[in-house]
Amino acid sequence: MSLIALVTQIWTGRTIRQIHNSLLVLTFALCANACTTTNTAEQNAKRAEQALSSVLKEISDAPVAKPEPLETKKPPSVAISAKNEDANHKEDLLSAPKNKPNNDVLLSAEPEDITTPSNEFSNLSFWKTSDPTPALKAFKRSCALWKRKPDEDWLKPGLKMFGQFKDWRPACIASLKIEANQTNAVQFFQRYFEPVSIGQDTGLLTAYYAPELPVRRVASLEYSEPILAKPSDPQIQRLARKDISVTTSTVLGYGRPIDVFFLQIQGSGQIKFPDGTTYRAAFDGHNGRPYTSIGRLLIKRGVLDKDRAGKRDIENWMVNAGYLKTKELMAENARYIFFKTERYKPTEGPKGAMGIPLTDMGSLAVDSNYFPYGVVIWVETKFPSKPGDYSGKKAGRLLVAQDTGGAIKGKKRGDVFFGSGDAAGAIAGIMKHQATWTLFLPVGLALKPASLS
Repeated sequence: MSLIALVTQIWTGRTIRQIHNSLLVLTFALCANACTTTNTAEQNAKRAEQALSSVLKEISDAPVAKPEPLETKKPPSVAISAKNEDANHKEDLLSAPKNKPNNDVLLSAEPEDITTPSNEFSNLSFWKTSDPTPALKAFKRSCALWKRKPDEDWLKPGLKMFGQFKDWRPACIASLKIEANQTNAVQFFQRYFEPVSIGQDTGLLTAYYAPELPVRRVASLEYSEPILAKPSDPQIQRLARKDISVTTSTVLGYGRPIDVFFLQIQGSGQIKFPDGTTYRAAFDGHNGRPYTSIGRLLIKRGVLDKDRAGKRDIENWMVNAGYLKTKELMAENARYIFFKTERYKPTEGPKGAMGIPLTDMGSLAVDSNYFPYGVVIWVETKFPSKPGDYSGKKAGRLLVAQDTGGAIKGKKRGDVFFGSGDAAGAIAGIMKHQATWTLFLPVGLALKPASLS
């Protein structure tokens, strides 16, 4: 009865029967996990009770979460995306252009002597049926940031084929004067850009999203996993996952273990409390430990098939495995991600490594050693149309490089931002196909011989 009383204090509003059933399920799981052929039933029961008491005490002692963002008197510096774990980008996001965008079609200076679409567009198999509107929206955001860049600066000094900021000015000026819709987007990219082949070899293209988690301020057996802020002590920040807890840093909220783990994998998301209060959980660093894919571990152990190891498959395994086995599996990945909360704007995605909000189906995470942020890339591959569509359907999509990540390594390794919420996550989690890449360069730059070297 003492355990029942303790749990009753933790789960306000739950009935004794619900609590009792939860305890029976957890006790059975703990017992099954601890049992060996030589243990007696009495020893197993005692171990299960001790483990259960430890879990419940840990939950009852957990501090109340403090999710409110730390307000600053000056505009915050650019947030570094979880997909940009090694970046050192520190520029502030610029405000939108002062001139109100014109909702008519293109109304700015034309590129030199180029008034019709290049024949290179006919070599793009899916261009005629594609909708580059998301890419135009993403490109507009890149241009707003580039406004403060000196004309003579290179996008990436070591890769001069991408040109100087002045080479991108005509396209940027035009983009900020038009409404983002399919007709304008098609005309815009055909008029101001030239497709440039970078080889027929392919690279792996996956997808990511920003999850929305239901969270609580007070821990419970269901909402037991803390979302933690970065510790102020660098030594504590470098601890392994198994050694990081509510005693090492501020708790921003408590979520389900499965949800919090996938929040760490994605690197950012939204946390939503029962009263509707929602914050952006933004990446704020990690512990510097190596990342281990739990999906690969489950495949290696024969639990999941390599072609059926998406987010939903891993979630299903966790649900069936139970609390303790889930925690044990999570601990095998020593990498731990810390977060900070920001005011949530439903119309904006999380900030990527470029320091600007990502655009659904318009932003791409790349290896920044090969592509500078802001460049436009056409990919052709198979995209899933619904949850469970592992095969996907061949299509082309125009994207803008605005993010990066620890797992995004190589010239043609990319990660498409699918959006926010469960619907985006259900599709992003199964996206994994080889893709061909074509670079879109401003017309004047693409026609320079040096651009292709």
